Amino acid sequence: MAVDPRIRRYLLRGLAVFGVLIALWGGFSAFRVWRAWSNVERIEFDVTEARDAIAEPGNPFLGQEPPSDPDEPDEPDGSVTGDTGEIEVIGPDFTIPTAVTINRNSLQAYLLIGTDQRPQFGQSQRADVILLVILPADDSDPILMSIPRDLYLPNPCTGGLTRINATLNGCGTRATGPELLGIAIEDFTGVAIDHFAVIDFEGFKQVIDRVGGVEICIDNQVRDSYTDPKLDLPAGCTLADGGQTLAWVRSRHTQELVNGSWRTMPGVNDLERNRRQQELLLEALTKLKAFRSVTEFSALVEDLADAFIIDDNLSMGDAIGLAWDLRDIQLDDIQRPVIPVRDYVTAEGAYVLVPQATFTEVVIEVWPGVIDALARG
Repeated sequence: MAVDPRIRRYLLRGLAVFGVLIALWGGFSAFRVWRAWSNVERIEFDVTEARDAIAEPGNPFLGQEPPSDPDEPDEPDGSVTGDTGEIEVIGPDFTIPTAVTINRNSLQAYLLIGTDQRPQFGQSQRADVILLVILPADDSDPILMSIPRDLYLPNPCTGGLTRINATLNGCGTRATGPELLGIAIEDFTGVAIDHFAVIDFEGFKQVIDRVGGVEICIDNQVRDSYTDPKLDLPAGCTLADGGQTLAWVRSRHTQELVNGSWRTMPGVNDLERNRRQQELLLEALTKLKAFRSVTEFSALVEDLADAFIIDDNLSMGDAIGLAWDLRDIQLDDIQRPVIPVRDYVTAEGAYVLVPQATFTEVVIEVWPGVIDALARG
């Protein structure tokens, strides 16, 4: 049956208009993401170049102690793991387990860094949260590992030993904070870091609020008057906002209400805080899986553009592609090995954590393919 020419023209016009609207909408969404991405602060990140710069003659930081922060006490002031036994003092024959280089083509590695200040990566910076994410190239399960902030490792800038969280101070003009932290982690793990993201605590609260909060489940009501904001969560499961989530992650003096009396919550130490950090990150990932389209995710990028600092090598396409791919990962498949540590006291009286195994010995339990990666390293 022949179609009236006028109706045909109307249909063609309608299809053309519809096509133009789709193109405009796609272009507008792309522009929104590009604009948001352009507003994300970036910092130079070239670990190889920074390592060479540190090794050049005339490094003025060699032999110096990392700068201290007068506004932050040199925590912890006792056992980090909660061990009540006698803690050994580090002696002159003290050694750190040696890393074996892992072939960088065998994986992708990302650093997620949390700090209590908007990072300028100068003096008095501390990494309060350090998470290492490894995506093996052989399709093995993703690996999520916490690097304890009090892990006592060589400082590539000064040549001495320090808590790893202090390396976020950087090394003057020779290495930014993330570069120096990346070198220290690379030396310990043998894993080359591809990219990093830094988030301060205000940004953390913003992220949690933007995804609608995260669920925190506890047996008893808890509080901590030392956190900012003060921790105050009821017993049971709570959809916590950004402020209470941050307080829960950072709480070092958690108390719980048991039989009408407040008591110190057992087992609260830096290692427990690492577990909390991982749990909340995975909970946030479940919210990411709820996004149904790239457009929805683009809106999230736009809203949170000022919450992060990233390396200058991470492209917008790579970041969105990675985040979108994470939606397909089953959270139960993410491997979460723990670095075995032991409390020690330095000669200066600081309480630190010392690794009790090499990184390879820890990872091989969840990624047997690391043996092939070592062979090709």
